[in-house]
Amino acid sequence: MYKNNKYLPLLDIFVIFELLKIWEISLLITKRKFLFFILTDKVFSLITFFCKKTFTVSTSGSSGMSQGLQKKSNSSNKQEKQSKVDRIFSGISDKYDLMNDIMSFGLHRIWKQELIKKIKIKEKDMILDLATGSGDLLELIKKESDCICVGYDSNIEMMMEAKKKLKKQKIFYINGMAEKIPFKTNTFDFITLSFGLRNFNNIPKSLMEIKRVLKKKGKFYCLEFSEINNRSFRNIFHFYSKLIPIYGKLIVNNEEAYSYLIQSIKEFPNQIQLTKKLLKAGFRKIEVFDILDGVASIHVSEL
Repeated sequence: MYKNNKYLPLLDIFVIFELLKIWEISLLITKRKFLFFILTDKVFSLITFFCKKTFTVSTSGSSGMSQGLQKKSNSSNKQEKQSKVDRIFSGISDKYDLMNDIMSFGLHRIWKQELIKKIKIKEKDMILDLATGSGDLLELIKKESDCICVGYDSNIEMMMEAKKKLKKQKIFYINGMAEKIPFKTNTFDFITLSFGLRNFNNIPKSLMEIKRVLKKKGKFYCLEFSEINNRSFRNIFHFYSKLIPIYGKLIVNNEEAYSYLIQSIKEFPNQIQLTKKLLKAGFRKIEVFDILDGVASIHVSEL
């Protein structure tokens, strides 16, 4: 009976979602994977339909999003967040790349390539990759130039994954917090960061540190989830985001990690708000490139 489910084209995606809850315990892993591919296929089709343009540009960061208030966290909440983030990434480090590919349909790799294409890297440049994770940006940077690279992350397990992946490359790795970068002022030509800013305990302080260690005329390249401009597409993404923790449970047996992921995206500043934070930190020239109408955005900030 189950093997014929793929021939039921009129089966509504919401019914599939309910079936997922019922089948979660009873079905074997092969049938869970089968249902997963049905879901991703339908969702990706909807995303493709509602989103025709991949990149849009705003030099001011004003992409038409509504303003929202950001909750203030006290010191105890920040410590609790850091502990939670560290525990989560330690638990998923070996499956991190796999889940990124599944959740974004592999698109995160294209987005990271677009970020690196915007950097005019020279061999003598020094680049700091913050929240380096499993080293995706470092790998792309090294393909462009044999420049001096430093991978910096608060989670040792994630950095170990990067070292395994890039063991043939000469890269320096440092374990530390973005709020206190252990380098002198005016050290780096470029600083890169992909999908990590929202995990920092204190974003304003981290941005100040990034500005401090950048050389004059240096640039900060930040790729992060943002706010979708199109309301219909935003609703589709909102529904899809509810599936992410289920993917996490089925594939890597870690629902908490991907529940946190979705919550962190919801709480993160949108394009306008992040631009204001960058300006407040001391950056003067900021360009914003929306990806998939605002699913993510690249902020290029110059001193």
